[in-house]
Amino acid sequence: RDSQGEFYFLEVNPRVQVEHTVTEMITGVDLVQLGIRIAAGESLPFNQDEVQFRGHAIQFRINAEDPTNFVPSPGRLWECHFPGGYGIRVDTHAHVGYEMPGCFDSLLAKLIVWGKDRDEAIARSRAALSEIAIIGVDTVIPLHRSIMDEHDFLNRRITIRYLEEHPDLLGST
Repeated sequence: RDSQGEFYFLEVNPRVQVEHTVTEMITGVDLVQLGIRIAAGESLPFNQDEVQFRGHAIQFRINAEDPTNFVPSPGRLWECHFPGGYGIRVDTHAHVGYEMPGCFDSLLAKLIVWGKDRDEAIARSRAALSEIAIIGVDTVIPLHRSIMDEHDFLNRRITIRYLEEHPDLLGST
């Protein structure tokens, strides 16, 4: 409440969103580094008008879960290989021998794929998803692969009810 008795609502989000990697891929701005520098007292080194957007990026959460019902899949990773190369970013803590617990966040990795446009990002995503090898736990990778070929996704007809509207995707993994 201010001195005139007016109320204001302010959202405070004291963390970087999981999706910050998409912003970083299409702007080239490292949001984590920037946040640390600003917290240390530095000024923002650019204006909003200077931020240039280029291309299209897609982020995949690679979770250790059953891809049909999203039940956690704990276990030891016996094989763990992620793709690399131009337009590919993988943020992960997973490695061969890692013991995936069943009682915490099931996130193993984030795969972020960039392309000059959406079609290129989807094509590169298909290739990157096919290169991932994780043995020892179930993952949602088969679901991501199915989505990359699904008609409504390809035609940009996506809602927050996408999986509910496409239950066949959960059965086809």
